[in-house]
Amino acid sequence: MMRVLLVAFMFVIIPTWLHAQKDTTQIGSIMGIVKDSADDYALQAVTITLYKAPDSTLLNYKITGDDGAFHFTDLPLLTPLYLNFSFTGYNTLSKKITLDSANKNYDLKNVLLSRRQGEMEEVVVKAVIPITMNGDTLEINPGAFKLDSNAVVEDMLRRVPGITMWGDGTITVNGKVVNNVYVDGKPFFGNDPALATQNLPKNAIDKIQVYREEDYSKDNFDDNPADSLLTMNIKLRADKRKGYFGKAGAGIGTDRRYEADASVLGYTNKLRGGLAGSINNINKTAEMQEMFRQSTYRNYNPNNRYVANFGSAGINKVLTLGGNMQYNFMDDANSRFSNLLTASYNFRTNNNFVTSNTDSRNSASSRVFLQESEQESNSRGSSHRANVGYNKRDAEKDLNISASFNASENDRTSRSLSSKSEEDAGLVSRSASATQANSSSNSLNFSTSFRNKDDDDRNLRSFGLNYNLSYSESKGESNTITDFVSFEDPSQNRYFNRLNLNNSSSFTTSLGANYNALKRLLFGNFNLWGINMVVTNNISFSRSNDSKNVSDYDSLSSTYITNDSLTNYLQVVRVVDRPALRLSKNFTKRLSDRFQRYINLAANIQGQFLSEKTESDIIYRNLDRSFRFFTPSASVSYNYQRFNRYTVEMNLSGNRSSGIPSIDQLRPIIDSSVNTYAINLGNPNLRPYQTNALDFTFNYRREQSARKADYHLTVNAGMNSIDNAITDSSYYDNSGRRTTYLINMSGRRVYSGGLNARTSIKLKNNKVLQFSYAFNISNTTSPNYVDAIYTVSKANNIRNNIGVFYTLGDYGTIDLSQTISTNSSVQTGNNLRSLKAVNYITNANINLNPIKDLTISNSIDYVKNSTTGQSSTLWNAFVTYRFLSTKQAEVKFSAMDILKQNKNIVTTAGVNNLSTTVSNGLRQFFMVTLSYYPRRFGGGRSRGVRVEGGSELRERRPEMRRPEPSRSSNIRRR
Repeated sequence: MMRVLLVAFMFVIIPTWLHAQKDTTQIGSIMGIVKDSADDYALQAVTITLYKAPDSTLLNYKITGDDGAFHFTDLPLLTPLYLNFSFTGYNTLSKKITLDSANKNYDLKNVLLSRRQGEMEEVVVKAVIPITMNGDTLEINPGAFKLDSNAVVEDMLRRVPGITMWGDGTITVNGKVVNNVYVDGKPFFGNDPALATQNLPKNAIDKIQVYREEDYSKDNFDDNPADSLLTMNIKLRADKRKGYFGKAGAGIGTDRRYEADASVLGYTNKLRGGLAGSINNINKTAEMQEMFRQSTYRNYNPNNRYVANFGSAGINKVLTLGGNMQYNFMDDANSRFSNLLTASYNFRTNNNFVTSNTDSRNSASSRVFLQESEQESNSRGSSHRANVGYNKRDAEKDLNISASFNASENDRTSRSLSSKSEEDAGLVSRSASATQANSSSNSLNFSTSFRNKDDDDRNLRSFGLNYNLSYSESKGESNTITDFVSFEDPSQNRYFNRLNLNNSSSFTTSLGANYNALKRLLFGNFNLWGINMVVTNNISFSRSNDSKNVSDYDSLSSTYITNDSLTNYLQVVRVVDRPALRLSKNFTKRLSDRFQRYINLAANIQGQFLSEKTESDIIYRNLDRSFRFFTPSASVSYNYQRFNRYTVEMNLSGNRSSGIPSIDQLRPIIDSSVNTYAINLGNPNLRPYQTNALDFTFNYRREQSARKADYHLTVNAGMNSIDNAITDSSYYDNSGRRTTYLINMSGRRVYSGGLNARTSIKLKNNKVLQFSYAFNISNTTSPNYVDAIYTVSKANNIRNNIGVFYTLGDYGTIDLSQTISTNSSVQTGNNLRSLKAVNYITNANINLNPIKDLTISNSIDYVKNSTTGQSSTLWNAFVTYRFLSTKQAEVKFSAMDILKQNKNIVTTAGVNNLSTTVSNGLRQFFMVTLSYYPRRFGGGRSRGVRVEGGSELRERRPEMRRPEPSRSSNIRRR
C-alpha cells in the first residue's frame, strides 16, 4: 500500500513541484536601503510591497530591519513591477521597475521617504497596501487580495507571504505559532481559529492584526519571552459587526445508516452564541464544539473530518443537543481587558454495541500462557453537562469564577468468554461471565481565583488566591454470573451469581495563595542581587465514602443472601498541606534590534504534609497515617531570539514528588468474581514511594518572512526514577490465573523522548508543500518477580511517522503519511519469554476540485498487525457539489468502506504481557447528504473605497494621526 502511495507521490507531486521551480536564468532581484530624506538615516519597520503591475497581484512584502535594507529575489523578467514604500508619518512612495536579461539585479541604492506634514493633495494609488507595520503590530488589509466573492479569511491568509496554514490547522506567522485568534479583540466561540478563518467572508474584514502580548492567564514573575503569546485579531468592518452562520444537513444511506445535524452561530458586538444538534448511527462523535468547527463554510474539508468514524469500536447511535453563549460587558475591543460571562449546556444519549476478540500472551516461568477472549456489550447512556463562567480582568486585577454540573445514567449488559492455554501444551482453563448493570452519577464543581498583579515593585499588594470545591455522588447496581472451570485442578472451579449494590460520594475542597512581594517586605529597597522571591501555600481537604452491599444467590431458597466478607463501608479523609518558597533570577541581554538573550534560574523549596484516616466496618482496613515529604524542584530556561531570523528555546527542569499506597493496595478486599484470571492480595507493609523526574525540551523555529520555507523543530526527553516503587510479585498457577502480591522495589525507570520536525515550502501559484516527521519512544523498566524469578521487565513503545501535505492552490490537497508502531515486552529473567508486535499504518487523504464548486475526496487507511497477521484497509470516497448563486447549498455522495475490509485493531504492551484486540465497527454503506449553509453578515452595503484590479483609484489622504499603540507595549517589563 505504501509503495503505491509513494509511486503516486513521485508521479503527481514531485513533477508538479519541479515544474513550479523557475529557470534561474529568467529571474532577477531588487535591493536597496530606505532612508529619511531630510536627515539621511536608515528607516526601520518600513513596509515594502511588491506587485505585478498588470493586475496588482501581490508577489511579496518585506519589513526593513534596523539598517533599512531590503532585498527581493526570484522576480520575473520582462514583467512591469510596482514597489510601494509605506511608513507611519511618511508619504507613501511608489516605483515602477521592469527587469530584463541585461539588468536582472536592480539596485535602487538609497530610497528616500519624505515626512508627511498636514493635509496632502489628492494622489494616485496604484493598489491598496496589503501589509503594514503599525508600531509592533503587523496589519493585513484584505482589500489588497483579489478572491472569489465567496472566499473566507483562510483563503486570503494562504496568499499572505510569511503566513503558513499547516495541514493540522495550526497557523504560524513568520515562524511563530498563533496562540489566540480573536474577532474584534474578543474570543470567537472558544479559541478555535477555524471558526473565524473558515466562516467569516473576506469582504466583512476591515483588517487583520498580528501582535505579541503577555499571557494574562498567569503571573509572569520572570518576564520569560516564551510566556508571551502571538495573537491574531480579525477586525470587522463597522457594518459587519453582527451576523450569523451555520449548517443544516441530513443524509440517508444503505444498511439503514442515517445522519442529521444542524448548528447555527450568531454574534453581535457584545453577545455571541450557538446552538447545535445531531442524531446519527454512523459513529459521529457529535460533540458540540466539533460540530461548530466542522460546519464551516470552506468549500472542502482537507482532512475529511466529522464523517462516519470507522475507527470507533462498535456501533454507536448518538443524539446530542447543546448550546453556548458568551456576553462581554465591554464595548471596546481589547484582549488585555475582559468582562466576560460564558455559559454552555449539552445533552447527549448514546447507544453502543461492541463485540471484540482479544489475544493475549503472558510470560511465566518456562512457559507462555495464551488467552483468547470474546466480549460483547450493549450499553445505553445519557448525560447532561452545564457550565457557567465569569472573568473580570484589567491591567492589575484578574477575577475568575466558574461552575459546572454533570449528571449521567447508564445501563449495560455484557458477556465474555475466555479460554487460557499453555503454549504447546493445550487448554488449561475457561471462564464465562454475564453482567447486567445500571448506574447514575452527579457532580458539581466550583472554582474561583483572584490575582492582584501590582506591577509597582514598591507596593506590597501583589498576591494571588484560588479556591476549588467539588462534590460527586454515584450509585449502581450490577448482577454478575461467573463460571470458571480449571482443566488442571477441578478443585479450583468456581461459580458465582452475585448482586452488587454500590453507593459512593466524595467531597474535595482546596485553598491556595501566593505572595509575590516577599522580597520587598523582607529587604525593603535592597535588590537582593536581582533574585525574585515568591511564597506559596496550598492546603486541601477531601472525604470519600463508599458503601458496598454484596449478596450471592442461594439456589435452595431462591433468594440473594448477604455476603458478609465482601459487604463493607469505607470512609477516607485526607488533608494535604504544601508550603513552598520559589527563588528565581534572570539574565537578559539585548543588542539593538539584532538579538535578545534570556536565561532564567529557578528553584522551588517545597514540603508536603499529608495525613489520611480510613474508617471501615472491616476492622483490618481501619488506618490512621501521617507523612512528611520534601519535594523540591528546579529549572533552567534559555531563550535566544535573532530578530527576523530564528528563535531557540530550551528548558531543563527537575522535581521530586511523593505518594503513599492506597488502602486497596495495603489491605484489599479480595473478590475473585471480578476478574477470575487476576487476583490482587495487596501488602500491608508497603511503604511510601518517591519519584524523581527530569525533563528537557528544545524548540527551534525560523522567523524570516522573506523566506518561502518555514522550519520548526521540537525535541523532548524525560526520565522518571521511582524509589520504593510499588510493583508486582506474581505467581501463575497451572490454570493460568495470576495472583499478585505487591512489594516495594527501587530501580523502576520510565524513559520518554520525541522529535518533531516539519517544514512548509511555498511554491508558485499558491501551492504549498509540507513535510513532517515525528518520532516518539517510551520505555518502562520495572524490576519484579514472576513465579519467584527475579526479572527486569521492559515495556517499549516506539512510533515513527512521516507525512507529506501538498496544497494544489485552489484545486485541492494531498495528504500522505506512514506510521510504524512497535510494542514489546522484554524479560531478563531466566525462562521468561520476551514478546513483540509491530503495527504498520498507512494514511492518505486526497481532495481535488476539478471544476469550480465540485470536490472529489478519497481517504485510505491501511493497518497491518505482525502478531496476529491481520490487516485492514479502509477506503472512503466523497463527491461534493455546491450550488445556488450564493453556494450555500450542498449535495454529497459518500461511499464508505468500499473494499469491505475495515477492522479495528489495537495493540498494548505491559511489563510481561502483550495483547491485541480486534473489535467490530461500521461496515460498507453508501449515503447521500443534503446540506444548507445559512449565513448573513451585517445588514447593508459595505462602505469605503473599493479596489478593483489594477485600476487607479483616487482618495484624499487625511491629516496625519498618531498610530495605534503597539500591543506588545502591554507586556510588563521590570
